[in-house]
Order: sequence, then C-alpha cells, then structure tokens
Amino acid sequence: MNARLSVADISGYLASRGWTRRPEEWRGASIWVHEGDHEILVPGSDGFSDGPRRVREILAVLARVEERSPEDVAAEIASPMADVHWYRSATAPQDGQVGLADTVTALGGVQSVLGAAARAALNGPRPAFDGTTPREVRDLLARVRVGPITASADRLMVRLPLGSPDDPGGPGTDPPLARRTLLLLRRTTMLLRDAADTAGRGGDMAVFDDLVRDGVSADLCGALARFAGPDPGSGFEVGFGWARALPADVPETTVAFEAETGALLRRAAHRLRRLRRATASVSGLISTLSDHGGRDRFSVQVHGDVTVEGGEPRKSLWVRLPDESAYDLAVEAHRTRRHVHASGTLMDLQGRVELNATDFTTLTADAPRET
Repeated sequence: MNARLSVADISGYLASRGWTRRPEEWRGASIWVHEGDHEILVPGSDGFSDGPRRVREILAVLARVEERSPEDVAAEIASPMADVHWYRSATAPQDGQVGLADTVTALGGVQSVLGAAARAALNGPRPAFDGTTPREVRDLLARVRVGPITASADRLMVRLPLGSPDDPGGPGTDPPLARRTLLLLRRTTMLLRDAADTAGRGGDMAVFDDLVRDGVSADLCGALARFAGPDPGSGFEVGFGWARALPADVPETTVAFEAETGALLRRAAHRLRRLRRATASVSGLISTLSDHGGRDRFSVQVHGDVTVEGGEPRKSLWVRLPDESAYDLAVEAHRTRRHVHASGTLMDLQGRVELNATDFTTLTADAPRET
C-alpha cells in the first residue's frame, strides 16, 4: 500500500486535513505543518530511492495526529475518489479480531444495506424489492472494497469507488450511483433512528410507513437489524464520509442506534413487506382531495379508523378511488363533512402506501364506522 501512495495523493490528503504547505522547500521536499506542532516533508516527485521510507515516516506522523492506524491513513490517502461507509457494532471487529460467524453476518449485512439503498436510489422507493438485482447495483457492489482491518480496528469500514467517467455507475451520472446510494442511506438511517425512538416510546409502528417515500424498505430495515445482533440486541453506529476529490454538500455523519432498535427494525421490515399485499379498509373524514390528471387521478386522504389485514392500526390513509363517479361522491362528502368508507388492497405508488379501493361509499350520519 505505502509504495503506491503518490506525492499528489499525499499532498491532496494533507491539504484536505488542514495541513499548510510552507513556501520554502528542504532539499526539494515540500514542508507541511499542522497547527504549528507537527511537520511533514513530502518528496518533490515520485520515484525517489528513499521514497518508501519517507512515506512510512509521513504515515507515522499522521497516525499520531489522527489517533488511528497507519494502515487506515494509507488506505484513505490512496482512495481520493472513494466514499467511506462504516459500522461499529457487536458484529464488527474488536481489537482487530472478529469471529467467523460475525464476519459473515456483518459483511452480508453491509451488502444487503448497500443493495437496498442502491435499488431505491436507482429505481425509486419501494416498500420491498423483489426480482433480480439490477446490473448497475451488482456492478456497484462488486466494486466495494473492505478494510483495512488492523490490530486496533473497532469498526468495519468499506469504500465505494466513485470511478471514472468510463466506469459503470461512475461520474457519467451526476452524481454517481455510489454517491447517490450513500446520500440516500445517510438520510434514511437518520429517519429510521428517529422513527425507532418514536415507536419505542409510543408503540406506533405506523411511523415507519411514511418513510417508504424517502427510500426506506423492508430490505433496508432487515439488513440494518443484523448489526444489533439477536434479541434483545445491542446498539450500533453507522458512519458516512465523502471522497476528498468529490466533496459532498452534507457533512460526514455518524448515526447511533439504541440497543432496542434491532427488534423494532425487524418488526418494521415485517410490516413493510406485508403492506404490499394486505387488504385494508378505512372509515373517516376526507382531509385532502387530489386530482392531478393523467395516471395520478382521483385520490383522497382519509383520517379515521384504518384496519390492515393482520397488521397494526394507523390513523390515516391515502385512497385511490376506482373512477370519476367515486371522486364526485368524495368531493360532496368532503364539502358536507360526511364520513366515508373505502376498502381494497394496499399498494405502493412512488414510495407512498395507498389503498387501491374497490369499494367506496359514504356513511349516514348515524351509521357506525366500518373497519
């Protein structure tokens, strides 16, 4: 690794980490300083006979300053066009050691997490993903690199190369699929952390349903739950960092999940998979009417009593009406504040869970609400 580190990569890394290059040189080497206490000499060009020794000295200084291993620093210097993603959990390395079963669980979890996020970034959100994994996602996963895992490692780190304009999924798209995947995953992990906190305090699992449109899926919830370990599970952390050659507009982030999150994520995964196939009904008042023309016609949002086959209750649901006459009935019910009842099958439309109604009626003022 050290022999492959170029002067350009080392200099670019130092500049990105707050080091300052002095105007003078020493025997052709550039002088870099950090907060006045540390100094590094960088060879003037590649190919010097003492280049490997110089690089080892540079890595030793950086490791002390950054309080991490020289191998970690070298891997980052050598990857200016790679985003970083990492996990700290019971299944991640501890002091550089990791059990065989934990390794399989952790690496399988990372692959599943990235795969779910990449499919949502590529083809749009879904409650759950079926069928063959798209080629673009398979290509991205094949390019992910693990490690290094060093004697002091306490986390599992992977790097997602952003590639070159000629690479599949590289910067030919703006931004590359690898970057879109991690940006979506950063957003969804923060949303899932907050949703798990809400569900843990109030018991309302419906809070996970509305996250589908943001890229949350049953696949993602189930994959993240692996890092909590078996019930009752333990807390875990997920981290995100960006390639220094292609900075992101959002900061590097660590998302921490509490110990009970694993069980909640497994329940959310089961719930989201069931949502796609479940029959449901809703009775209540219409709060919103929607008719945008084309394929997105005749929808209403109903607040009231929602019943999902085999599922937990929720307080509102979007209903896609069967035809224009049903929509006219809904408009009148909304105007007169009459209760309505709809039943049918749940489906997802661009990440929003809706009831595809096969039956829609208004209720008389004294009629009990059907569920």
